[in-house]
Amino acid sequence: MANIFGIQLGSKFKSTKKIEAERSSLQSDYERFNTLAASDKLQRFQELDPLVHSGEFQKKVREYKRKEYKQSEEYHQIKEHKALSKDKDLKWYQATKRNYPFKELEKWELTFEDDFDSARLDSSKWMTSYYWGKALMNDSYVLAGDKQNFSDNNIELRDSMARIHLRKEESKGKVWDTTHGFLIHPFAYSSGLISTSQSFRQKHGRFEAKIRFSSAWPLLHAFWMVGESMTPQIDIFKTSFRKNSLVECGLHTGEKEQKSSKMRKINGAKFAGNFFIYSLDWSPESLIWCINGKEVHRQTNNIPQESMYLTFSTTLPAEPKDKQVPGLMEIDWVRCYRKKD
Repeated sequence: MANIFGIQLGSKFKSTKKIEAERSSLQSDYERFNTLAASDKLQRFQELDPLVHSGEFQKKVREYKRKEYKQSEEYHQIKEHKALSKDKDLKWYQATKRNYPFKELEKWELTFEDDFDSARLDSSKWMTSYYWGKALMNDSYVLAGDKQNFSDNNIELRDSMARIHLRKEESKGKVWDTTHGFLIHPFAYSSGLISTSQSFRQKHGRFEAKIRFSSAWPLLHAFWMVGESMTPQIDIFKTSFRKNSLVECGLHTGEKEQKSSKMRKINGAKFAGNFFIYSLDWSPESLIWCINGKEVHRQTNNIPQESMYLTFSTTLPAEPKDKQVPGLMEIDWVRCYRKKD
């Protein structure tokens, strides 16, 4: 209960459960609206409504004698119209049509999603190593300075979630060193990575995921995007600080000596131990980062203009404390959208 109340009362972000309930309700209403729009019931009302209000129809009704009127087609049409006018579904449809809350929903089309409902990771969507390791040598590697190796054994699907585990276990693996190339190195820790580098890339759109992580730095949990080169790289979120109430997001550009990062530190909630929806809206003019629908950062210069893929990873740039291991990042779902033309 403490975590629940912490989010509701101690956070500047709307509750994740409330966000998802609102989205689910809007989607249900949209489906209901479209079902009614195509229904015979609505079509019949739309036929009858102008008819019974027409001058010619009303004139004909007035000309009937009482006995004749109750036997007439017009009488039954008026009776049917009155019943349809009181129909709860049609009244809801008419009110919703006037307000029409679906304009933003209709701007987007879904291009990629995974709810992780299967028994194992979908290999047609996800690979479990850095793209260039798979492309060049069909093997995994980590970067110089990382204290963890990557292992497929640390990727688990359970309870309709993808889980990336960080564990204390010894292994040997490849390390990429910019000076010496690939080297074999011993590791005391293992973790995991999943990416869409071989299955899905997109330029511009909305990219979001619902994520929870166990603890922050030096466990570097991250949701990020990159293309063919190391930069530009968009960090949708990562845990770069010791406090569990801090995350950051931003953009890395340039190469070598020209490399620069424009990052934004975000506070306002206890991020560790709680689910949040981390998202990026990327257009030709801007990058807009949001957490649970609330804008937390915006950039309008150096906007990437190349297709990128999604990556989720837990790395270890420094030695953790014993109480921080094992570590965990859980991904409940991932969704990507593109704006319709």
